[in-house]
Amino acid sequence: MILSDASVRRPIAMGCLIIGLALLGFNAFRKMGLELMPSMDVPFVTILTVYPGASPEELETDVAKRIEDAVVSIDGLKHVNSTCMENACQTLLEFQMEVDVDIAATDVREKLDLIRADMPADVEDPIIQKFDINSTPIVNLALTGDAPLDELYDFADNTLSDRITVISGVAEVQLIGGAEREVHVKLDRDKLAARSLSSMNVVTAIQNAVRTIPSGRVRDDRTEYAVKFDADYDRVVDLADLEVANDAGRRCHIRDVGHVTMATEEVRQTATINGRSCVAIKVVKKAEANAVRVANAVRDAMDNLNAELPGGMELVWVDDDGRFIEANNQSAWINVFQGILLTAAILFIFLYNLRSLFVVAVTMPLTIVIGLFFMQMFGYTLNTSTLIAIGMSVGILVTNSIVVLEAIVKRLDATGDPKEASRLGAKEAFIAVLASAGTNIVVLFPLASMKTKLGLFIGPLAMTMFIMTVVSLFISFTLTPLLCSLVLRPRKEGSRSLLALMERGWNWGFDRVVGAYRWLLQFNERHRWAALLTIAAVLALFVHSLRLAGSLGTTAFSESDMARVYLRLEFPTRYNLQETVRRVKQAEERIADLPELRHMLTTVGKVEAVLGQSSEGVYLAQILMKFSERDERDISIDELMNMVRSRMEDYADAIVAVSQPSMIGGQSNPVELEIAGDDLKTLDGLALKTRGFAREIPGFLDPDTTVRPGKPEIRIEPRRAVLSDLGAPAVGLGMALRANLEGVEAGTYKENARNYDIVVKFTEEPGKDQVDEFLFPGADGHPVLLANLGEVVESEMPIQIVRKDKRRIAKLTSQLADSLPLGTAVAKMSEKIDEQGNLPPGYGYQFGGIYEMMAEGQAGLGEAGVMAVILVVLTLAAIMESFRQPALILVTLPLALIGAIWALALGGESFSLFVIMGIVMMVGIVVNNAILIMDQFNVHVREGIPRHKAMITASCERFRPIVMITLAAVLGMLPLALGQGIGAEMRNGVGIASAGGILVSGVLTLIVVPILYDLFTRKGKEVV
Repeated sequence: MILSDASVRRPIAMGCLIIGLALLGFNAFRKMGLELMPSMDVPFVTILTVYPGASPEELETDVAKRIEDAVVSIDGLKHVNSTCMENACQTLLEFQMEVDVDIAATDVREKLDLIRADMPADVEDPIIQKFDINSTPIVNLALTGDAPLDELYDFADNTLSDRITVISGVAEVQLIGGAEREVHVKLDRDKLAARSLSSMNVVTAIQNAVRTIPSGRVRDDRTEYAVKFDADYDRVVDLADLEVANDAGRRCHIRDVGHVTMATEEVRQTATINGRSCVAIKVVKKAEANAVRVANAVRDAMDNLNAELPGGMELVWVDDDGRFIEANNQSAWINVFQGILLTAAILFIFLYNLRSLFVVAVTMPLTIVIGLFFMQMFGYTLNTSTLIAIGMSVGILVTNSIVVLEAIVKRLDATGDPKEASRLGAKEAFIAVLASAGTNIVVLFPLASMKTKLGLFIGPLAMTMFIMTVVSLFISFTLTPLLCSLVLRPRKEGSRSLLALMERGWNWGFDRVVGAYRWLLQFNERHRWAALLTIAAVLALFVHSLRLAGSLGTTAFSESDMARVYLRLEFPTRYNLQETVRRVKQAEERIADLPELRHMLTTVGKVEAVLGQSSEGVYLAQILMKFSERDERDISIDELMNMVRSRMEDYADAIVAVSQPSMIGGQSNPVELEIAGDDLKTLDGLALKTRGFAREIPGFLDPDTTVRPGKPEIRIEPRRAVLSDLGAPAVGLGMALRANLEGVEAGTYKENARNYDIVVKFTEEPGKDQVDEFLFPGADGHPVLLANLGEVVESEMPIQIVRKDKRRIAKLTSQLADSLPLGTAVAKMSEKIDEQGNLPPGYGYQFGGIYEMMAEGQAGLGEAGVMAVILVVLTLAAIMESFRQPALILVTLPLALIGAIWALALGGESFSLFVIMGIVMMVGIVVNNAILIMDQFNVHVREGIPRHKAMITASCERFRPIVMITLAAVLGMLPLALGQGIGAEMRNGVGIASAGGILVSGVLTLIVVPILYDLFTRKGKEVV
């Protein structure tokens, strides 16, 4: 073997190469970013279309359907989702994973340009944006204090946000609570009517009188002068002197019909921190920025930010993702080092040789360190996926070194020359190690090439494992023989040292075990009934494990304890902001004394939501509860969530939902049932029926639907004949009505390098009867009631209309208890709907969201599993130059499945996507033991030993390394399986399944492979 020979003959040269790679690895580790999840380039495009004053039905007909018809022909489009709300329509386009989102966004713009003329004239130009899932809020702050709310918001909006957005990696700052300042021209409706004026007259006057117009330039001799027409006002109060009308010399100024003040927009959102009024601040990172570095940079800037705060203000750090990500990373590395220590301990027990232990203790960490260098070259960060791969690699990667080391030690005992033993031992182990590493590697290719959303998580994991395996292979034939040639010494016969005595005692005991194992194999060979009985028992275990697997259920990802809980409150749509705030304070009082509660950030008017749920409205509220970190408290996050549910159980007149944050941001709703059809009332009825089904199924928590009572609406339908007689256009009446109530932006006021909108509106008065009593100019200057110009009708309008793939849908969302996996929940709900749903013709249902991703991921993993088995067979056949021996080696796969399923059942885990991925990866791992046996078997056959005797001899000779390898792999993964650190939930399942599968497969392989060989070659037939 060229590498091993070169390493032994030129140790300094090879040592320098490995030291250089190690230094590069340490430097890469220092520079690598920390993330919670890998960067996910998911092709989404959003379209926001504003249609002022339009109802959801009008938006559906005039905007949503037109957009859907236009974009549906774009190549690669997977789903088109539309949400029609009052005044706006939001369309979300999801494309297939292979689509370039930049090209898709350009195609969308081209399609919308073609239909722009078909939309109503008042529809604003659609805003098209690429939705980047990596650009997420990572820090929550709160600006509070004794200052008025408008001052808090003004400082946060114009000063604080500027200070934060210049920090490297920060994309934007989102503010909740308060409103922007603007100049209000508040009109007295009676005075205005008395002068036969409307609010639009004031709007027109301001539009024509307040503006700065660059006029050009003039030259005088050698000097050039800029000419500017300046019709802006220097003081707000001076705006009251603006002339609105002049009738035969009778001037009417703004001060005659109203007054001008500096105020704020209508407050539609509020926020509190621990019961104190505040402005909630969300810091959003750039898509390519590192979350931990950005969070730390913002934290480092806190002292300077607090120093710049005006008196009476306080900036509170609520929480951030950086702390969780760092703790998750630290916990994962602790598991890695624990695995290394456990692996080293088990090797010491078998070797009782400090020199051999030194070789393994050096090669294992260096494999990981050098692997980090190549990970950085590929652009990977340290995240949940890559850390799982590193954790899994601890016990697996030592396999190669153990096989090489065991061969070298055996040669050293025979020759007494460390250098020669290192060369020959590495050469003898080459085929077995190459086959082992080859099978480990080939199963990773199908995983790395998955073209689904799950592939974004699995790809970095598979490539990290590939890197670590290749590096391990390189280290096994370079550093391992190098160190062995330098540090190993022949055994001293008759040594009385403590280690020698311990080794002889251990070897004596282990030899007894090997002797019992040999007797068992010979007994099965002589007694066919015993062999058949053993195989039957193994088959029974396999059948039992398959039945057990059906009860475990499937899920997407295990939820991690991020020390955060969301409480979403949705009140009747008739609630105004003040009533919602009053009710939210009642909810805060119920949960204020929860144990381990650090902060309680409440927002009213803007909440987290999934597609189909309302996210903005004065009837919505959300309380973010920040608790002590997982490693700082004894109570679990599930217990805290149950306490919240218990305290909110009798909270009347509200829809309550308790959830944890999703790993990719926002709230997590595992169940998203979508019912599609045409009639809204029918859809609402079906959705409510499914909510009843959910309440009947144990494990469904906080089931909710998108069905909501309509919002009270006052609709004015113009009397066109009357308006025609008055010579007044209907649209003009509508704009005047909007100016009376909502207000119309008429101009801009500039002061201290800042712009403020000038908004004209009536002075607000309570009562709905005022609408039909509004006065508008009529013939001969006489005012006319609105009731005479239009029909005033009270009705209800739907809050929103949700569409998916060009059909209306109603949704059911729900949380799930730990005892009910997502796959089982979907199966039970589907069974209920199929048996009792009675869906009318033309109506159907499907599960979207997390379940859709899970189903696609499971299909992709199934395909990857089949490909992995085929590639393993081809690899083994190529290395062993036989198609028969790989068939026997594949028997280890169902044996591993027995252990994985039993381990999951004992650990209370279900088949998550990472668990299934781990089982697919085991295809290349569990065959290693059988490879060692078959490789040694082939050696003995070539030596002329009879085949049956060769099989028993090979099995006994490989018993020791197989036990070492199996225990090393299991103990290396044990910290991954049993870890209790922050973020360990994502890693536990794959660790439990892998450790269980490798352990049971290792034990049963030693028994089943020799028995099967004997059974199929009993009558002299040499099948293998």
